[in-house]
Amino acid sequence: MGKMLSLFRLMRPKQWSKNLLILGAPFAARELFHTQHIREVIYAVVTFSMISSACYIINDIQDMQMDQLNDKKRNRPIASGDVLRFEALLLFVVLVILGWILANYLPKSFQLVLASYFILTNLYSFGLKNLPVVEFFIVAFGFTLRAIAGGAATQLPITKWFLLVTGFGSLVIVISKRIAESRNTTHVSKRPVIAAYSPGFLNLVLAIAVSSSLIAYCLWSFSLVREHPYAQFSLIPICIGLFRYLWLVSRGQGEEPEELLFKDMVLVLCGIFAGILLYLSVYRSGG
Repeated sequence: MGKMLSLFRLMRPKQWSKNLLILGAPFAARELFHTQHIREVIYAVVTFSMISSACYIINDIQDMQMDQLNDKKRNRPIASGDVLRFEALLLFVVLVILGWILANYLPKSFQLVLASYFILTNLYSFGLKNLPVVEFFIVAFGFTLRAIAGGAATQLPITKWFLLVTGFGSLVIVISKRIAESRNTTHVSKRPVIAAYSPGFLNLVLAIAVSSSLIAYCLWSFSLVREHPYAQFSLIPICIGLFRYLWLVSRGQGEEPEELLFKDMVLVLCGIFAGILLYLSVYRSGG
């Protein structure tokens, strides 16, 4: 039982929440709840969860020695010795096979996006994560690929504003994570690429990413003012949530964004209100 739990932890189930970005394209196209797309969306989310978990396993194998020096990461299954290297590799193979079997039920365009994610993520694990700037753009692009995968799986169009919001929004999360890692990690356990960033540089990039994501969201929401009267009002919870997140990052949080986003009640409420307004703008307004 303990081994099974360790193998499950190795797949990083908390990270599966990122794959909800796949729902974005069919949601914005008013097709999310259509019967013909429900199966495609479910298959796409499950497939991406399997493949992303497989990629996390490779990354954990590569980072084993560094993780053992980190007070938080030393408890990861591979670093702690709960899961042996060959057991992790076996799980990796199983997840990849199952993921690609499921992907065969989806369009070729989705398979191409999935393959791009798989290759890019593993290139990151095997060396690109040590290249300053390049590494955080790759992580952010991983989020964007998930959004693109939603459109590819359902063969629905994706607006340029949706991609811009996703891209710059992802960059906000990634840079915030780097800032938290830089502050909370000791010199011995700090990855070289994190040590290469000065606080001033990270804060500058964060400011650019925040500004760009807000501008893109504003342009999208106000372009729908006639057709979707609720879209522009979603700016209120979006701005509150974004600045609340930045405030939490300034206090040393943000190293585990997937936990922070669901743990802070203000962020949760902002997400709920923004979701309701976006649902009304897309599914309950005229046009």
